[in-house]
Amino acid sequence: MKYEQFAERAGRRLEAVADRLEGDAGRLGINGEASKTTARAQELRVAALLIRDEATAVGREEREPPTQEVAANPPLEARG
Repeated sequence: MKYEQFAERAGRRLEAVADRLEGDAGRLGINGEASKTTARAQELRVAALLIRDEATAVGREEREPPTQEVAANPPLEARG
């Protein structure tokens, strides 16, 4: 499975959990906890977006040749 497919599947699952979380809170009538529930659901949606954005960035990096700046300043892991 490619990372884009993984990111899309993970994003859909996070969004489904967020939808269920909001739906359950509404169905159970948890009014006092509504703002916390909504905030948590929003955090899950942001996580889904970040996963998709990261997959896009990785794909872009794999398609583009390394720039001279990267070659002149290798990542810390590559420096030994």
